[in-house]
Order: sequence, then structure tokens, then C-alpha cells
Amino acid sequence: MNNNMSPENSKIFDLLFNAGEALLRSGASAASTTKTLLAICAKAGMENVSVSITVGQLTVSYQPTSDSFPISRMHNIAPGVLDIWWRTRAEDTIEQYLMGDLEIEEANLALQQYYERNKYRTLWWWTTAGYGILGAGFSILLNGDFTTTLGAVLVSVFVSMLFRWLSRVGAPGIFSYAAGGFCAVFLAAGFMLLTNTDQATICIVSALASRLAGVTAYAVIQDSITGWYLSAAGRLMDIAVCTAGLISGVAAAIAAAQPFIGDDIQLVTLVSAESTNWFYSILGAALVAGGFGLASGGWKIRLLALVILGSLAEVFYLILSESFEVNTYSAIFTVGTIIGGLCVLCSRMVSLTSNALMLVALLPLFPGLMIYQGALSYFFGLGDTSTSLMEALVTTYCLSMGGTLGQYLLSQLLWQIRKRQFLRTHPDKRFDRDLQHEYQAKDIMLPVFSKPFNGAEPRE
Repeated sequence: MNNNMSPENSKIFDLLFNAGEALLRSGASAASTTKTLLAICAKAGMENVSVSITVGQLTVSYQPTSDSFPISRMHNIAPGVLDIWWRTRAEDTIEQYLMGDLEIEEANLALQQYYERNKYRTLWWWTTAGYGILGAGFSILLNGDFTTTLGAVLVSVFVSMLFRWLSRVGAPGIFSYAAGGFCAVFLAAGFMLLTNTDQATICIVSALASRLAGVTAYAVIQDSITGWYLSAAGRLMDIAVCTAGLISGVAAAIAAAQPFIGDDIQLVTLVSAESTNWFYSILGAALVAGGFGLASGGWKIRLLALVILGSLAEVFYLILSESFEVNTYSAIFTVGTIIGGLCVLCSRMVSLTSNALMLVALLPLFPGLMIYQGALSYFFGLGDTSTSLMEALVTTYCLSMGGTLGQYLLSQLLWQIRKRQFLRTHPDKRFDRDLQHEYQAKDIMLPVFSKPFNGAEPRE
């Protein structure tokens, strides 16, 4: 690594790492982050730049001239989750820099301030309230009664606070998930004993559903499509490890609690999200999307958009599966495609990337329940383990591929519209997606499906 660089180059590298940290830590894919960082380099007049994102590390290399030594710097980045508050502010700052509204020093300062504010944000009660609402939504989707829904809210709130505390003390992810699963079971069992009800499984699943496998599948799929196989493999490993920790904690708690509660409360039962009441299904989906959006930092217009998209996803699914009797997987794929396209159309209006919108909107349809039940069936000999896990795998595939297809079709349509607009305005020029004022600033939130390994995109 060469440390002999000019002060101006040092500022650019600082901006690249601040921007990369903000995007990756808030849930952006490797492909979209790479494209954004290359856009910053192009705006700064840097050519011959290479950006490499691996699991936990960002590397930027720059060769000022053909006969000079390359300058390379690396930056370690911890894994992240969807954080709407941080992500929207980071994207807005980057866009202002690309549009020329901010100088490089101002953009750097803004990104650093957002990083510090995000680290010490005191609005933790919004996150906790969001997870409580999300727990209520999943309980309604799983046909839980009023008492069970109340229990799901309480358990979700406690588990959210537990995860927050474990994160602050730096506990490893797998142990945090195991502790969350363990406490969720004991809290649900205690609540059921106090209220003399027997829907503990719904209460547990409702509190843990958003933390089960599936919610990061879009980034995995998109990284795979765009050739970032190492990043995709790393995300998959993170999903597997965290889910294993969660299931281990739940299984250990069930085994420990069973002798004390007897057979009156069944902690391991098969539940489903099938319901004949459309109102409650749509209400549950709206609460799930809204709760997760609130927990992730979504406010005002973004929160409203997430609630509407989550409700629409459930409406489309019910119409296809029940009114038109389309088979489950085809209905899920179709819903994913429709919602993926709508998220691309809405992304600019709410200043939030389509991936983030789609992740939240399709959360009620994710197969975390099937993964949960499949794994516990293996431990306790309940039901058909292989069937549950295979259903979860196929559902994840249908949702992810459907959503990605919808994004791709709409984004390509928007590119063609933009091309026609450009050619009418500049008939003597050739449209290029890499033109800063035509792509990188205005459409930085569009999903990326090309392979941005270098600064040169295929020309139209």
C-alpha cells in the first residue's frame, strides 16, 4: 500500500470510505455500493480506479498515471442491517456531492456527522416500538387471538431491548441470537401460564420472525447476479450462523422449560399464516411492514410508503392465491415481481432505494416460519423437516427472483425513457449511463444489474 498521496487524494479516499461505510453498514448491496463509489471517483476526476468489496473489507486502488505506482487503501467494515435513517441521509449527501451542491469537505463532514449520530442515537424507543408493532402484525397473520397478540408485543419489545444491549456490549452475533431465542421462549411460556392460554408458538415466532433467515436474501441474489460471489457467500454464511444461533437458543429453552410447565403449554406446534379473513391478513401485513420500517428508522413519507407496499403485497397474494386459485409459489413469484417494479417507481419519490423498500414490503411473505418449524421439527420429531425446509427454500427463491425481476424490468424501462429524453435534448451526443449528470446523480438509487468491476459501463 502506498501512503504517498496528495492532500486532495486523501480527501477523496476519506469520502469513499465514509460513503462505503454508510452504505454497506445500512444494508446496501456490494454492487450498488461499488457503482456509487465509482461515481464519486468520476466526479472527482479520478480515472483508473478499482473498487473491491469483500466480506468485511473495502479496498480502493488508484493509479494516477500509466507509469506511476498505484495507490491502494483498505478499510474494514462491520456487517450491517437495514437502517433507513442512516441510508437515506448518506444517499442524499452523496447525491448532493455528485450534483455539485456540496464540496468534498462538506460531504465528508456530513457523512461523519451522520455516522456519529447513528452510533449514539437516543431514539431507541422508536426501534423498540417498531418491533412491538411488528410482533403484533405477525401474530395477526398467524391467527393469534387478542391475548396472544398482546404477548407477542411484550416479548418482541423485550427481545428488541435485549438485542440492543448485547450489541452495545459487543457480544458475538451467534450468541446474541441464541440469547434472544432463549429469552423469547421463557417469556412466552411465562405469559401463557399467567393468561391461561395456549398459543405460545405464535407468540415466539411473532417475536423472532424478522430475525429469521430471508430478510437479506435480496442483497444475496443481487450480489450473485452481478458477480459478487464472495460477498454473496459471506452474506449467506452470516444468515446461516445467525439462524443457527437463534434456533439453538429456542431449542435449548424449550428443553429447559418443558419439565417446569408440563404438557399444559405446547411450545412446539405447527402454525400457518392461512386465514379466511382478508381484513386481518392485510392488517397484519401492514403492521409487519410498518413495524419493521419504524424499527429501521423509516419516518413520515417513507413509513407511509412501506405500509402501503406491504399491504399491497398481501392484497395481490390473496387475490392470486384465493380468487384466481394460482398455486402458492407462482403467486409469490408474481407478487414479488409486481412489488419489485413498484418499489423502483417509488424509490425516487420517497428517497429510498428500491432494495430497501422491497425488503420491508415483502417481509410478511418471507419463509422464516417454515425455517423455524423445519429446524425445530428435526430436534423434537414434529412434522416433516425436509418438507418445511424445502418449502422455505423455494419460497425464498420465488420472492427474491420475482422481486429482482420486477426491479430489472422497470429499471430497464426507465433507462430507455431516460435515453430518449437525452437524445431529444442532445441530438449531437451519444447517451452514456456513466455521464455524471445523466446517471450517477439522478438515478443513483436505481438497482444495479451490470458488473461494475471497473469504471467503464457498456455504452448504449
